[in-house]
Amino acid sequence: MNFEGNNQDTETEHRGRHINLLQVNNEIVEKNIENNNVIVTDINEAISEYPDIVKSYIEKNPIRDKFEYLADAIFQTGLFIHIPKDVKMLDTIRYINRQENTNSGIFNKNLIILEDNSDFNLFIEHYSSIKSQNIDSIFGYSKDIFVANNARLSITEMQLFNNNMISFMNKRAEIGKQSSVKLAVGYLGGKVSRSRSYSSLIGDNSTIQDLHLVIGTKEERHDLVTSVWHSAKGTKGSVDVKGVLTGKSQMTLKGMNKIEKHAHDADTFLGGHAILLGNKSRANIIPGLEIDNRNVQAKHSAAVAPIDEDLLFYMQSRSLDKNAAIKLIVTGFLESILKRIEVEAIKEQIAEMIKFKFDEMSLTTIQDEQEEILAVKGEFKKLCKLSEIQNGEMKNMLIAGKNILLSNINNKIFATGGQCTHQEVNLEDGFIVGEDITCPLHLSKFNLKTGKSLNPPAIDELAVYNVKIQDEEIYIEID
Repeated sequence: MNFEGNNQDTETEHRGRHINLLQVNNEIVEKNIENNNVIVTDINEAISEYPDIVKSYIEKNPIRDKFEYLADAIFQTGLFIHIPKDVKMLDTIRYINRQENTNSGIFNKNLIILEDNSDFNLFIEHYSSIKSQNIDSIFGYSKDIFVANNARLSITEMQLFNNNMISFMNKRAEIGKQSSVKLAVGYLGGKVSRSRSYSSLIGDNSTIQDLHLVIGTKEERHDLVTSVWHSAKGTKGSVDVKGVLTGKSQMTLKGMNKIEKHAHDADTFLGGHAILLGNKSRANIIPGLEIDNRNVQAKHSAAVAPIDEDLLFYMQSRSLDKNAAIKLIVTGFLESILKRIEVEAIKEQIAEMIKFKFDEMSLTTIQDEQEEILAVKGEFKKLCKLSEIQNGEMKNMLIAGKNILLSNINNKIFATGGQCTHQEVNLEDGFIVGEDITCPLHLSKFNLKTGKSLNPPAIDELAVYNVKIQDEEIYIEID
């Protein structure tokens, strides 16, 4: 089986961490739960073995989203978790969902119940297989969460679907007196991701943190809707969404936090921020607050912008190249989400996947910048993979009897003649400053963009070749 994560040396599925629950397609095939005081099982088994519990909570559901109704109507499997009163399960349960089929539609129904004074942590990872056929698949779920009084729940979710997967993720949480819930989701893959997250703070002094992290590198579409409903005194709700987008990826966030008339001393925050790293990426953030009580704190914040050029210039003036400076800025931007993930192993795992996605961003940026090429005069021939020429590197290659120098300067690929025009010396042994390369033998300097000789002893210009990036492969035009 070949999974998207297998492209990564640090693929999270093979870290050796214990897997408690494994779903493959529409079946949970592995269950390793060592605590007999809790119920963690397949929703179908729960319906058979605990019908009264399942029925009592499913009947609580309010008016729902159309895709929640769909998941409820045709689900094939899903999770049922019941943590009894006074049971504190401190170890994190790890649940992996692996979708191997293409041209399929699979829906889950998840029901999570925490009784009074209970404690539970869940980490969910979603993967899909890589297939040669360009066929889309669908995965969706409806997740209902009920947290009673003085309980604590943390759910961290990482979506790493391949680019043929359309996902529908629907969550509803009902939170009781003095209970706290933290929901964190990282959208790091997929073709289309549609997410709905609704939280109701029905108990006094209850809290919710609803965190979302979006990274788009190609043509992903992320559609997010969030809502926090304050219905009791002293409640605190926070929604924080951060997005980093390049390529032709898009993100939309529609948020609404509501404070009811009798929810005195409530504190609510709704934030949505996105960094655009490409000219074709888009983000649209629409925050909303509805306040029916004056004795509250309510804040919202929204911003969509490219990286600040002054900040980038400052960092480059401190001896960082452009790629390293962007990476540092993006890492700092996302840190406000990552630092609130309490389990260190999970935080490290997500950070590694973000690093992989950032590397993928660099490749996408190169491709975007070089989509428009000069008029074709000859035939394009493939030289190598884009990943073989990292930022700041250069390499001599032979193709069609020609010695070619490939250079990656600030994530832009240049192709020129590979030898100095003064004497036959490979230029890959020279050094680059800006867009100029200096011959290692007699220090003749050439501009990599134009091929022009900038100083003697070389007089003749370097040959310059059109470059095309296609499917993350480098092609050059040979006359």
